[in-house]
Parts: sequence; C-alpha cells; structure tokens
Amino acid sequence: MLRSRRVWIGFAISVIFLGIFFYQTDVSEIWDSFKEANYAIAFASLPVYFAGIWVRTIRWQYLLRPVVRVSTARLFPVVIIGLMANNLIPARAGELVRAYILGEREKVSKAASLGTIAVDRLFDGLTLVPMLLIVVAFVGSSERFPLPAVDWTVNLVQLAIVMSVLFGGALAVLLVLAFSEAARNRADELITTLTPERLRPSIEGLAHSFFDGLHVLRSPVDMGLAWLMSMVSWLLEATMYYIVGLAFDIDVGFQHYLLATAAANLAIAVLASQGGIGPFELVTKQTFIAAGVATGGAEAYAIGLHALVLLPVIVVGLYFLGTMNLSLGEMFRRATGDASSGASMEAPPAPPGEVPNT
Repeated sequence: MLRSRRVWIGFAISVIFLGIFFYQTDVSEIWDSFKEANYAIAFASLPVYFAGIWVRTIRWQYLLRPVVRVSTARLFPVVIIGLMANNLIPARAGELVRAYILGEREKVSKAASLGTIAVDRLFDGLTLVPMLLIVVAFVGSSERFPLPAVDWTVNLVQLAIVMSVLFGGALAVLLVLAFSEAARNRADELITTLTPERLRPSIEGLAHSFFDGLHVLRSPVDMGLAWLMSMVSWLLEATMYYIVGLAFDIDVGFQHYLLATAAANLAIAVLASQGGIGPFELVTKQTFIAAGVATGGAEAYAIGLHALVLLPVIVVGLYFLGTMNLSLGEMFRRATGDASSGASMEAPPAPPGEVPNT
C-alpha cells in the first residue's frame, strides 16, 4: 500500500497545505486554546457525528434496494470501514473498499454496489453545494480572503460554482446512463474499443452491473427522499461542528458552522489527501477567521475538530475490520485488485438451489 503512487500524492498534498496552515503560526496561541478547551463538551459531539453516519447508512440502504436488501445495522460497519479507508488512503479509495466489503459479505455484484456508491456520493455534493451557496448569500462571506504564504485567495462562491459544475456534470452523466439505453450502448461500444480483447467480457459485465446500480435515479420520489436524508446527515455533522465550537469557546452563529461544513468537505472532495488532512484544516481555519475568530482559536478548533472526525472512525473501523478477519493492507489490495483487474468484481456463483442477489 505504501508503494502506491496515490498514497504519496496524497501525502504531498497534506504536507503542502499543512505548511500553508502553520505558516507564521504562533504555536503558543494554539496551545493556549487547547488548554482552555472543554473536552467533555467536545467528546459529547461524537454521538451526533455517528448519528449522521447512521443516517447516511439509511440513505445507502435505500439506494441499494434495487440491487440487494440489507439491514441498516448490517450496512453500518461497511460504511464505517469505507470512511476509515478514506481517512487512511487518498483518492477516495474507501469507496472501492466499501464496494468490496459489501460484495464479500452479501454476495452481491461489487460493480453494482459501486454504482449505488457513486449515486450516494453524488447526493453529498448535491446537498453541500446548495448549502454553501445559500449560507454564503445570507452570511455575506463571498468576499475573497487571502491565504498565508501564497499569493492566492479563496472565494467561497467560486468554490461553489466549480463544485456545481463538477457535481452537475456527474449528475447529468449518471442520469443519461440511467434513462437512456442508447447512451448505455454507446458506453458499451466505447468500452469495446478501449479495452483489450482478453479483458473485454469482464469489463463489459462490470459496466452492466454498474448501470444496474443507477436504477434509483429513475424515480423522482426516490431521489427526493435520498436528498432529504442527505440534508439531515449533513445538518447533524454541522451540529457536531457547532458542539466542538462550544468546547473551544468560539462565539459565532450556527450559519458559520454550516458554511465550514460545506466549504471544508467540498474542498477535500477535490484535494484528495489522506482523510483530507491539510485542506480541511486550512479551509476551516480561514472560514472562521473570516467570521472574526482569532487566528489561534480558529487553528486550534480546526485541528481539534478534524481529530474528532478522523480518529474515532479509524478506531471503530479497525474494530469492525477485525471482526471480519481482514487486515487493512489485505483489504486495500483485494479492493484495488478487483477494481484494476475486473476479474473478481462480480460476486461468486450462488450455491446450488440459491438465487444470487444481483
């Protein structure tokens, strides 16, 4: 895993953004903020955070219904393991891990699972982008504010526009593939053209399974319910950010926490470092400095908040992984090996007398 190019690229992104984050930082101010923080309040935010993950699990369960029916309790460890992998491996590799774990546990097509995961992640973007635009309009934080150490400024409206284009384009592509048989046939032709002949049958099968995972997009009602669950999950995460803010004695309105939730998570969707380390801290810090928070307090808050977002999920994810008798390295090799070869992405044949879930 450590030899992977994506790991080193993610590490480089973290180093660059952490360097900008700590440029001309007064460490004593950060330390003072940590000493004065109320850790009982900070840790009280964790149930709220995990409640948000539970709501995301319900959303994914809903999106999976055309492919396989799995209880929320059984899906929750899979979601946590995927988040843990995203925290440790860059380039959203946790999504491959999530598809792999679900495929192994439920004997369901991993490619179809990946199709539902693509829709699942899409709804996150379709929730965060409007949240950012709406809050910016009311908070009045569309002005540019400089980043230290570099001749560059951040404009949250520009970030929202860029992400609107990216997520809007992704939604358009997935909708076309979900509704148009002609588009799926053209995609098959493109796959046939670009894929080596020996891999062609496997890759074509993966594509068809992936298309099956997009069925939920054909129903406006289903899309509306999925979007509603997305909104609830992100509001819960923003509430977690607010509680941590209380622990660090940050006196700003809830709208600023909504702004930080949307801006930081959209930023790490583009800048794929391990766990978003570096970009998350920098965007969070600058968002609260723009809200009038002292630099040391904003820096301590960003560090403490991200630690609370990352570390408990890693610990719980490793526990769930252990209950499945898998190591992190083995899981990553199997998941990425399935994705790259295409040979193993489908679930094994069902035993005699049983019908596969696909």
